Amino acid sequence: MFENVKPITLTLDDAIRQGLTASLSYDFEFLSEEVPGLKVLIFEEDVHSAQLLDLYNIYVEQDIAGMIFRGNLQVDNSIIDYEPDTYACFLWVDGDLTCRNLIAGCVPIHVEGNVTVQQTFIGYYNHGEVTIGGDLHARLWIEDDHQTIVQGRVNAITFGPDEQITTPDYTSWHDVLLPEMAAQLLEDGYLFAGNAELIRLIEEGTPVFKLDLVRTSISSDDFYQLLHNPLFAPGLDFLTVTQKAWALRFSRYGDRPEDWKLDTLYMSNEEEGRAFFISTAPGKPLSFYEEVAENEFKEITDVTTEAGQQLFRYFNKARSVVSAKTTWNGYYKKEIDKEQLWRLIWLFNPANDTDNFTPVATAIFQRVMLAAEYPYTYIHSRYSEDSELRGLDEAPDATLPVSLLDSLLEHGLIAELSYKKPVSAEIHKLNEIGQLYWNTSFATPPPYAENPVSDEYLHFVNAELQPHGAILVRVNAGMGNYLLACMPVANVPQLQQWAEALDVTVEF
Repeated sequence: MFENVKPITLTLDDAIRQGLTASLSYDFEFLSEEVPGLKVLIFEEDVHSAQLLDLYNIYVEQDIAGMIFRGNLQVDNSIIDYEPDTYACFLWVDGDLTCRNLIAGCVPIHVEGNVTVQQTFIGYYNHGEVTIGGDLHARLWIEDDHQTIVQGRVNAITFGPDEQITTPDYTSWHDVLLPEMAAQLLEDGYLFAGNAELIRLIEEGTPVFKLDLVRTSISSDDFYQLLHNPLFAPGLDFLTVTQKAWALRFSRYGDRPEDWKLDTLYMSNEEEGRAFFISTAPGKPLSFYEEVAENEFKEITDVTTEAGQQLFRYFNKARSVVSAKTTWNGYYKKEIDKEQLWRLIWLFNPANDTDNFTPVATAIFQRVMLAAEYPYTYIHSRYSEDSELRGLDEAPDATLPVSLLDSLLEHGLIAELSYKKPVSAEIHKLNEIGQLYWNTSFATPPPYAENPVSDEYLHFVNAELQPHGAILVRVNAGMGNYLLACMPVANVPQLQQWAEALDVTVEF
């Protein structure tokens, strides 16, 4: 079937007995009785192929009832089911599916992850079903008397001659077909999306559809899919997403009296000098506005106007920006040991007062987990000022260790001394943690007082602390300045081990 890939081969009967077809909407027991000898192929690894997948031919010519992919399936060609009213080879993909065109008729297709169709996705005829657990990305999605279920976001221009797609962008073939294709394919203005000639033209790569298609509507589903995007961390009511001249500001409705009472999206482009605003609330329709002056908005009631078309363009760009930043976030997010992080934070407890330190430890834990799981949101939205100061936009890999140290600083549990200023000008910061942990202040005799903090000064201080079983350590995440923590000597080995897991070095 595919070069350099050896699948596991089961009979269809065995696949049925193992429950591999149970989630697909087809009577496979009937098929097995009617057509004995059918096979199911299972691919345990990612599959990448450049060949056309004609699902009907695979079924008829190779006796393959279905193919199951435990990883990703990438086809640098089209996946096509030509036959409108008969069975074809089913597809089950546990990962993501990527292809040039996807044309699904009666065949059941299930993808756990995202589906990316570089050109056209067509679902036609009511015996078929496509289910997508993630997002659908396509240049054009056509749904004609078919059932496609997308659990995630839809990033596609949509066409539906019937009611299968809620508020499609286009409902007339004349609006989406090139004029010469409309003349060739339409009969009295009608075309079935499963038309064999249409499918053949798409397979051959013949231009069929207009290239300047744009969204003509924004539904509540469209809006809420974008609002509830993967960058919106739990517990946040506001989110900012930026890309060059573009700025997106989201807000979400909350039930508490002090919460924001609207779901909104503000979209602006600094270079163009324009901004648009979408707002709604539970049970309310969407409202559209253009910002005509600072904090002054004019409602858009006719989406066919120039302002309405620009609104659609901005909304499409917003989806694209969020998608790109979601990918970025996935690249930089980190898996960390939460229990170990919690224990690390408690090493900084200045007393045995558990009740008072618990809310502090919880706040530190939540900030570090935000940096680990939502680095984009941490840098550009929730802690944008701190992140700009630390240069995290240019060094996002440092987000996790920096978040820990900045959170400890925020709660006064460590001190940050400039490596440029004399110790005498910075000693008050060190004395604050000295008083907190050991009820002591630090001396600054010559020559240390007029020089910046140095390893030599730390050696001097630690010699003074040694009789008390304490030590001053530098916690370093490459932030330039000296970040110092006061700690019992006995805790230092544990601190070193747990901090190293977060890319923080402990020096003394």
